[in-house]
Parts: sequence; C-alpha cells; structure tokens
Amino acid sequence: MLTMEECLRETPQRLLDMIESHKHTMAKVAKQDFTRVVISGSGSSFHAGTAAKLFMQKNMGIPVDVIYPFQAEDYLYTDPASTLVIGVSQSGTSLGAFRAMERAKALGCVTASMAGRRDEGVILDTVADHILTVPCGEEGDLQPKTKGFLCTILNLMLLSAAWAHAHGKLDAADYENTLKELKETALVMPGILDDANAWIEKYGDQLAKSKDIRLVGTKDVFGITLEGTLKLVETLRVPVGGYEFEEFIHGVYNAINEDSLVILIDTGKEPRMKTLKDVLAQWSNYMIIAGKSACDDRDFPVRSANHNDYASFEYSLLLFSICAKVSAMKGINIQTTKDTSFHGKLGSKILR
Repeated sequence: MLTMEECLRETPQRLLDMIESHKHTMAKVAKQDFTRVVISGSGSSFHAGTAAKLFMQKNMGIPVDVIYPFQAEDYLYTDPASTLVIGVSQSGTSLGAFRAMERAKALGCVTASMAGRRDEGVILDTVADHILTVPCGEEGDLQPKTKGFLCTILNLMLLSAAWAHAHGKLDAADYENTLKELKETALVMPGILDDANAWIEKYGDQLAKSKDIRLVGTKDVFGITLEGTLKLVETLRVPVGGYEFEEFIHGVYNAINEDSLVILIDTGKEPRMKTLKDVLAQWSNYMIIAGKSACDDRDFPVRSANHNDYASFEYSLLLFSICAKVSAMKGINIQTTKDTSFHGKLGSKILR
C-alpha cells in the first residue's frame, strides 16, 4: 500500500490521465438535460463537492447544491426528473451517501455515483443511473485520503465542463482551454510538493509542538480549508478549526492566544489577509501565510500556475504534506485508527 506521501506524488499523473480519458467517461451523462445538481457525501466527499461547486455553477449555469447525507433526508427536490444527484464516497461503501441516492432515485431524480473503485463491493453503484468512477487508485481504508480527494474534485469539474460543452455553454475553444489550464495546474504540483517538503524540514518541529491549530481561507478555497482541517485532525490528532475568512473575523479571532498556530490560505482574493496576520500577531507569534502575500521567512509562497479556478489543487499540498511529514515527527502512525471496527459498530459503512 502506498504511503500518504507516495499518494501525493502520484496525484498529478492521475489528474493528467483523468483529463485525457474523461470524454468517454462523461459522454452519456453529459447529453442529459439537468436544471440542478445535488452532490451528497460525508467528510472528504462533502469537502470535494464544496471545492468543485463554484466551478461547476459557473460553467453549467445551473444551481449546484452540496449537502451532507443527513440533509438529504429532508432535501426538497422541486423538479426531480431534471435533477442530477451525485453520491460521493471514495470507498463506495458509505451508507449515508447510499441512502441519499436511494431516496433521490425513489423520488425520480437521475443518480450518479463517484467512488474511487469499481467492483461488487461499491454499494453506491447499485443505485446509480451513471457510474462515474474516480480513477484514483487505492489509498487504503484507514489512511487519510488525499489523492482520492483531489481526483474527486477533478472528476466533478470534468463532468461539469463536458456537460457545459455538450449543451453549448462552453464553446470548443473554451472547453479545450479549460483542459489546458487543468493540465498546467497538474504540472506545477510536483514543484509545490518539493517546496512543501523543504519548508517542513525547516519548521516541522514547531508544527509538531502545536496543540491548537486554526486554518483561515477565502471562499474560493473553502473546500480546502474544510479538508485541511479534517486531515490535520486525523493525522496530528490535536484540535484544529477551519473557517472562511469572513466567518473567522466575526468572532473566532477571540480564541487566538500564545498557543495558537494560525495558517492563512491566501490565493490573492482577500486583500486583508496580510492585515489579519498583523493583527493576530499581537496574541500569537506563530502566523503563517500560505500563498500570495507571503513575505516572512516562515510564510509559504505557493508556486501557482495562476489559474484561479484550480487553486484547490495547489493550495492543499502544503497542508497535506504537513499531515504526512509532521505526523511522523510526532510518532503517529496515520494508517492506524483507535477502533478498526468503528464503522461497523456505528453502521456508517459497509465493512470490506
């Protein structure tokens, strides 16, 4: 089984392969008429939908909702026959996503599954009109998913681009330019991973000592902020909170103190990010900007391809590298869990 770092290193090529092969995968679903898309999944699957949502809405020109499976129980489908409901689960075994799809199908919606594998154990595929497998390869049931998360974002984006092209919302030139920019983004990712590893070599010990971590990101990388929070909790096993910029400044800043490590994810969308760092510095000495306004030695400049729609692929890599490297510094085996039968006891997944 690949390690978390090996999965990260493999991700850019997986993305490039998906860009090349997606036209066949998405051909059938792209021809159907939809007036709304609903994406349902838990944890990383929800975060992937959140990361892809703005891109999908912009290209498709229709509403895209991202809901947790528990919200799907009461979700109001006003026009089910023209609604595409996508259940997302990398393992394909999430009973919550399965039930969300099952209910949507019973109400007359069109359903699609996005799992990271395709075999008889993928329960989502059994209720899917369209099986849109995410070809990310295995990461292991216990290991925190990074490769699958980023590949799921791309799968959702490619679906929306193919659909928009088939329905005349993206002309041929814009469609090909979308694919070109996605490829360029994938190609810069290995360099960002190199930079992240070098940065962690310098500052990893300080990160390993952190007992209170906060992430702040703008709305264009809110999915990454959520996912980074989850991954850091899973791997460093300390309290971590993640917030959109506006939500953070509406009160959360009161909790910052000398024990807080704050990572500000700055894609250049928010001109006040550097100001926020300066203000928070009166309570904590450990502020890191990852991105555009990086200026101090401890900040992390992101070597971006500068295609704004795809910042999630770039700005996640430092966070995921911290998870892989700093957890090892802390002596944590991230391929273990407190209770290997947890999901069986809670009835949240089909055990493999």
